[in-house]
Amino acid sequence: MTDKQINKWLRRRFSTVGWALMGYFVILNILSSLGIFWEILNQMLPEIAARRFAAPDLYAASGNAWGYIVSGIVAMVILDAWKGRDYWKQELFVRERRMNGNVLFCLLSLCIGAQMVNTIWITGLELIMNSFDRSVLNMLESVSGSSDTFSMFLYASVFAPLSEELIFRGYILRSLRPYGKRFAILGSALLFGLFHGNLLQACYAILVGLVLGYVTVEYSIVWAIGIHVFNNLVLADLLTRLTANLSEMAQGMVNLALFGSFFLISIGILIRNRWDIQAYRHGEWMDRRVLKCFFTNSGIAVLSIVMLGSMLLMLLQ
Repeated sequence: MTDKQINKWLRRRFSTVGWALMGYFVILNILSSLGIFWEILNQMLPEIAARRFAAPDLYAASGNAWGYIVSGIVAMVILDAWKGRDYWKQELFVRERRMNGNVLFCLLSLCIGAQMVNTIWITGLELIMNSFDRSVLNMLESVSGSSDTFSMFLYASVFAPLSEELIFRGYILRSLRPYGKRFAILGSALLFGLFHGNLLQACYAILVGLVLGYVTVEYSIVWAIGIHVFNNLVLADLLTRLTANLSEMAQGMVNLALFGSFFLISIGILIRNRWDIQAYRHGEWMDRRVLKCFFTNSGIAVLSIVMLGSMLLMLLQ
């Protein structure tokens, strides 16, 4: 094959990944919108029956996450029909090596420490937006991860980690794996951050995506799911609930103490293992042509435009 034919073949392979994610994005938005519409309808029907009219509580309606849950189930059914039953056992849930307590602690520390990096990122973003007389802090509540309804708790704590891992560290990472471990980890993490569709979560999602990608490649996707559940259940939902009755300043101090401590621990872990990390980085060659074709195909390009547009719209709200 000529270089041109190889590039065309690579772009076609990567484009499938992008269009598959776009399909999931469409399903997710349609079903979540239907769930919110159903909630609004349930609010309005008693008012209509009583011949009254009251504006629906949109905040309460947005807490209906059954559409998100159903979209994850639909995605798994499609993936099963597309890839076949053998895909789950022979590819997706393959265990590479055993996890041990020391490695697990290091991985969890990196995820928790990344929260501090994200806090710095949000602070910097807020300073930039303040110079234009705007703020991003009004978006924090909607993406904080706390759950006011049972369906949102169920989705954020269980279904989101499960479906996202099966899609991003399952289908996407496995699709990119033939072109190198490092490329698969990096590519899946970048798409994971991009798919969140907002700048407040993108940085953290990419950092955690790198950790979860490494866990999947070197250990098992089961461990990636477990770490993701821990992140959403403990670091997002449980921590928010435990500090809900504290003042805003006290909440900030608790978060700073927790995330700052693990940020310092993470730095220590990275320094202590710097030679192993460097060896891992240089242990496998990453083809620049693969990187170029990954970012220059129709599927990934359309996905990027849609998600970057979503990020921009959220900033302008």
